[in-house]
Parts: sequence; structure tokens; C-alpha cells
Amino acid sequence: MKRLLFLILTILTVSTLSAQQVSLYDNDGEARAYIDYDEDATIFMWDGTPVAFIEKDGSDLCVFGFNGSFLGWYEDGIIYDKKGYAVGARKGAINMITKIERIKGIQKTTPIRPVTQITPIQPIWKSSWSKTSLTEFLYRGKK
Repeated sequence: MKRLLFLILTILTVSTLSAQQVSLYDNDGEARAYIDYDEDATIFMWDGTPVAFIEKDGSDLCVFGFNGSFLGWYEDGIIYDKKGYAVGARKGAINMITKIERIKGIQKTTPIRPVTQITPIQPIWKSSWSKTSLTEFLYRGKK
């Protein structure tokens, strides 16, 4: 009985911890990054490198790099670039098969958030993927 209780508590603890992180998949269904809501919606690459963050601007959720640059938007689980093309998405936001997630790297220290650029007007969302990969898109925000 004690083992069963321990197992249930362990499962609940692990699911609670992972509930605060949302994996972001590229157009191949590979998990490349994740949003850590415990770290103020910081976006980390899978190796633990902090590259961007999500910040509310009016009714928009905007993606900014730690270098202060505006990268795109996060809407309904999809990250869009400045032209309105999808560059990444959480599981279930887009109809795609996702691959098994690898083990994440240890999170590196998150930089201080910079003063951000003015957010441009949203374009019309496209129903296709950007030619820019999710990895390339996010690394544009690295400090």
C-alpha cells in the first residue's frame, strides 16, 4: 500500500512539474524548444538555452528575443513569424504527427529581459509553414 501511494504521489508530482512546460515542435514533428511558464513564459531550446520569451501586448501574445528583437506571435499554440507563417506549434495545435521527445538539457541561466521593440500589426495567418526553421527563428533572439 505504501509503495502504491508513493507511486501515485510521484506520478502526480512529475505531471505537475511538466504541466508548466509546453513543448514546441517544428514542421517535422520534432520537439526543438519549450515554453517554461514557471520561468515567466521563457522559451528554451531543447538543450536548455534560453532564447526568447512571450509577453502580452494588448490582446496579442508576442515572442521577443533576449536581444530585444520582436520575433513573432504565439496564438492558439502556434508560433508565427512576422509574415504570418507558422514556425512551430505545441502538440495538438496543428494536425501533425509528433516524434518522441528526447531528454531535455539542463536549463541555463535566463538573461534579464530587455526593453523590447514596438510590436508590428499582425499579418493574416497563413496555413503553411515558414521556410525558416523553428530553431533558426528562435536563435534570432539569442543574446
